Amino acid sequence: MHTDSSRPTLPSFAVLGPAAWAIVAALAVCLTTGCGALGLDSKGKATVPTAAMPATEGGDEVALFLDGREITVDELHAHMQRQFLEEVLRQPESELFELHEKAARDLVQRHVVEAAAAEEGVSPEALLEKVTADVPETTIEEVAAWFSANEGRLRGAKLEEVAPQIKDMLDNEAKARAWGDYISPRLDALDWRFALTPPRVELEATRLVRGPADAPVTIMTFSDYQCPYCIRSEPVLAEVLSRYPEDVRLIHRHFPLDSIHPQARPAAEAAMCADEQGRFWDFHDAIFARSGRLEAGSFAEIGRELELDLEALGQCMGERRYQEFVQSDFEAGEEAGVTGTPAFFVNGIALKGARGADEISRVVDAELERIRAN
Repeated sequence: MHTDSSRPTLPSFAVLGPAAWAIVAALAVCLTTGCGALGLDSKGKATVPTAAMPATEGGDEVALFLDGREITVDELHAHMQRQFLEEVLRQPESELFELHEKAARDLVQRHVVEAAAAEEGVSPEALLEKVTADVPETTIEEVAAWFSANEGRLRGAKLEEVAPQIKDMLDNEAKARAWGDYISPRLDALDWRFALTPPRVELEATRLVRGPADAPVTIMTFSDYQCPYCIRSEPVLAEVLSRYPEDVRLIHRHFPLDSIHPQARPAAEAAMCADEQGRFWDFHDAIFARSGRLEAGSFAEIGRELELDLEALGQCMGERRYQEFVQSDFEAGEEAGVTGTPAFFVNGIALKGARGADEISRVVDAELERIRAN
């Protein structure tokens, strides 16, 4: 997510539980964020996301001498938990709702895993081992194929240097897929519903719409034409629209970050000038296709590629005819709490920062379910 200024980030909130659950939760990440969320440590082993790590148990060991009294590690941990919770509860309403929702999903996954383990008469750790026991190890040919496909990302590393790490990563991803195949049907069959009502922001729609005008769900995006995260989000939004051809419409709003992207505002104004010729979305897509590499002459070049009336386009841009329109979008975003790009609002429900298609789709599905229930 690109911002004009840095913001303090929320520290990771540890979920308490047995060590076995940490292993299970690491693989369960694949169900919600994809196997790429399983990172590698310095030895190439899969790492457990911080949110799934168990708290360290200190027992009665003394951690602090305070005014003649001994404070144990357990008492210190209890204080830390209160601190973390207070920190969480101070977050903006939309972010707190997301944290509640993520915690609820974690509880659902925990319930499913523990129920499945109980059926088998084993611990969650033993269940994980049993489910993944027959997963074949990655072959050297598969390691070489992965290396060949990703060599450009490895900064000159040689195959023999990184082969063990690649093998461990692919082994863990294969185990995660096997675990997902085992758990996913149980999650799908579970009867559960998140009952908290999401906070919403009232936002006015503009004419920059993709998708059916009467769609029950509107995704409004505040975007910057030079923001790399916005560029990566474009195919994500296209994927979401393709999943919901009748139920979702997309509204684009301009949010140029002038201090770091000097051509973002001219790009937004040029796209609005193209809208006068009925070609906003074509111009929009062509700008993003340049991956942020924009300069003063780029917009005339795009107009020429799209066979627009270049004289009319140039006159519109020269007059800065849509300066107020773009600024109005920016101010609407600021009023809605947008501080960086991209920022999405699903029927007014805020989602800040880049998101994957599955993550946005979960919010859309929940919103459609709420609409059907009413």
